[in-house]
Amino acid sequence: MLAGPLEIGFHAPLHIREERISSSSHACRLVYVSDLHLRASRSGHIAKQVIDAVRSCDANAVLLGGDLVDNASELDRLSVLVEELTRFGPVLAVGGNHDSRVGTSQVCDAVLKGGGAWIHNDSMNLQHRSRLISICGPDFAAQLTGDVRVLCAHNPRIWKTTRRAGYDLVLAGHLHGCQFVAFEFRDRLFPGAVFYPYNYLSHQSGATRLVVSRGISDLVPIRWRCPREVVLCYV
Repeated sequence: MLAGPLEIGFHAPLHIREERISSSSHACRLVYVSDLHLRASRSGHIAKQVIDAVRSCDANAVLLGGDLVDNASELDRLSVLVEELTRFGPVLAVGGNHDSRVGTSQVCDAVLKGGGAWIHNDSMNLQHRSRLISICGPDFAAQLTGDVRVLCAHNPRIWKTTRRAGYDLVLAGHLHGCQFVAFEFRDRLFPGAVFYPYNYLSHQSGATRLVVSRGISDLVPIRWRCPREVVLCYV
């Protein structure tokens, strides 16, 4: 249940949005977590909210979708968070534009230090029952070969070049839902979609589903009808 249309600050628990690519009761449960924007004034609280949300999802794997830190001072906090999340399953991460400002190699090292995998230009296969789930980052050049093919990205603009690339699921964040939502029309959130055409929640094109997370943390923490969230994907 959502706390209400207006959210100021980071007090409300994270919303858990479900996206079903598979209707099987034995589907693999991937939790996509984007736009943490860890910074000194809020890192501890945000990390606890993420851990609580992932715990409640009974995840098979956690995918971190970029913009993980805003300041280099929070790299150790990121490592600790990744280590905590590995208790629930493998943690796979990619970078975002804010991570580039801090230093992509430093953010990568922090993820690895916590026991996670950095897949921005790589891929990883997860065996789930009889199926192979292949997950890659935005700069991975080869073709995925798993039974289920997932692209974990940050910026949803990647949809333009990947919607016909053979993926079953494309995950992105970055836009924060534009924080203020008046209405949804043809899968897009407005008024943000006027300026950012990929401001979707979920959009299907052929056999490929695009899912865009509204993220977890904002520079100016005010939202209207746009809950902070993690996305639980059944694949």
